Amino acid sequence: AGFPGEIVLDADRTVRVVPKAGGVVKEVRKTLGDRVRAGEVLAVVESRELAEAAAEYLANRERCALARAVFDREEGLRKKDISSEEEFLDARTALAEARILERVSKQKLTALGLSASEIDALDSRDESSAMRYEIASPRNGTIIERNITTGDVVAIDTPIFAVADLETVWADFNIFQKDLPLVREGQKMTVSGGAGI
Repeated sequence: AGFPGEIVLDADRTVRVVPKAGGVVKEVRKTLGDRVRAGEVLAVVESRELAEAAAEYLANRERCALARAVFDREEGLRKKDISSEEEFLDARTALAEARILERVSKQKLTALGLSASEIDALDSRDESSAMRYEIASPRNGTIIERNITTGDVVAIDTPIFAVADLETVWADFNIFQKDLPLVREGQKMTVSGGAGI
């Protein structure tokens, strides 16, 4: 007996790629049908949002370094009874607050997709109003959707690529109730494209 059906992607082996920060697409390196590996760059986006988050982090990193220097100085003066307890406590509080701000701004960059090494490599001399970042494939597979071109403005969480593992697909058949007795679990089947295909 023959049953109509279709070959469908395994949803567990398909992933939609979304930018973590909005911006302007500067490069698109892959297109429909391209095979890609996990970590391979699909596109490059220039993001003002990411640049602002990086500037905030760099400012907080500088504040933290300054607060650390003031605290170290106050701690040394306090040990010599030159500084008051109040000045020492103020410096300790300022350092704690600066550390919190630095940690929060670093977490924001991590949430936007920067790795720890990329964050550590940020330099306050980079004063661009926009920052480039690469969108990489999260898995090995084939690009089955591409929804961007160079110059597009992309928004956060808008799917721009879909990558699927085409090594495993499903055969989804439509079996009528009257034909159910003909089908058993574990039964071997032959899938064909129909007459002449």
